[in-house]
Amino acid sequence: MNDLDTTRQAGNQAGGHIVPADPLRSLGPADRRLLRGAGLTGTVGSLLMLATFVFVGALGLPDPSAPETLLRFPEIQYARAAEHLLYLAALVLWAVHLELLHRVLRVTAPVLSTAARTVGSLGSAVLTANAVLNIATAPMSRAYQQAAEVDRPVVVLAWQAAQGVMDALLVTGALLLPVAVVLFGIALCRGLSPVLGRGAVVVGTAGTAAVVVVIATSSPSTLVAVSILGTLTFHLAAGIRWIRLSRR
Repeated sequence: MNDLDTTRQAGNQAGGHIVPADPLRSLGPADRRLLRGAGLTGTVGSLLMLATFVFVGALGLPDPSAPETLLRFPEIQYARAAEHLLYLAALVLWAVHLELLHRVLRVTAPVLSTAARTVGSLGSAVLTANAVLNIATAPMSRAYQQAAEVDRPVVVLAWQAAQGVMDALLVTGALLLPVAVVLFGIALCRGLSPVLGRGAVVVGTAGTAAVVVVIATSSPSTLVAVSILGTLTFHLAAGIRWIRLSRR
């Protein structure tokens, strides 16, 4: 058992009650490495996700389901590939961050942290399933370019139907990730970082509510971005927090 686990279970007798020891006192080298790893993955993953949004906005890339994507794909395919790789890298780092955070919280909140890690991993897996859309866009773009003018609307409809499946994956992942944030927030409120925990519950609840509205209306919208941005905020704030704590 390492120093962090020991201090979490320790207590001081005060007035007949057990007062839990400071879970961050006497951090050992292994604990500091764990926190540093969690901090780096959470921070870098969030910065990569933010870079993805900035990249798309700066280049003015069209909506993936719009006919413009099929028409312009030959000229934007490398930009799309860069966008998707940034997005995929961010999701992988977030998944690693959730695993490391679970290990940090496995003693003070074993059930909650395990549930949060499981839900978050499922959400990350669903989102990574549609991370490299350019692979699917390329053959559809060729079909669109080669089709006669009268047949192009059919190709667009087929592409939009396929995008509907991708949207379903996006919404599912966007629902699971903020739920994981809420669960981790409750676990953090139990001693490791109550302020961060309360903030996580707020942003996670907002993200979950936004996606529930999307599901209820059966219409993917910008509300999904509320979930992703809320999750980004949690990973970034938590990552910075773990880096600071690892230096104590």
